[in-house]
Amino acid sequence: MCRRSAAQALALRSRIVLECAGGRSIAEVSPRLGGDPETVRTWRRRFLDRGLNGMCDRPGLTGA
Repeated sequence: MCRRSAAQALALRSRIVLECAGGRSIAEVSPRLGGDPETVRTWRRRFLDRGLNGMCDRPGLTGA
């Protein structure tokens, strides 16, 4: 079951990035995907800073 959760988390992160790349704001993306604005902000920033490598969790690290 952990694998499925990880895959679902990555899918959500991908949707966040795609929505933001489509020109939507954090305030627009958050309710569309049913997430917290801070979550959208975190993954958008990580993608901008690190590209695809930023989309994966790294053990022992939290936040953006």
